[in-house]
Amino acid sequence: MKLMRYRRPSLRTLLGVTKAKRRLKRELGISQVQAWTKPSRVKQRAKSRLGLYSPVMRAVRQTSRGKLPTPLGLFTTKRQPAGRRARREV
Repeated sequence: MKLMRYRRPSLRTLLGVTKAKRRLKRELGISQVQAWTKPSRVKQRAKSRLGLYSPVMRAVRQTSRGKLPTPLGLFTTKRQPAGRRARREV
């Protein structure tokens, strides 16, 4: 551990609880399993399999939000006519 620290270490860190838990998880391989079974990761994999992250679907999402593709592949917002302010319709 460093002599000068920015933050004070927690009691668990000082007692070695955190290091022991990490070591145990690495030995059991639990962290690799958790990475694939977390609910958010499962949803992300399902969306990926459906093709929601493909370049075509990205373009569809961006254009539906009001952004137009440019020749460079970047998305810019639609320009409002000069002198008019953009108003949000509810």
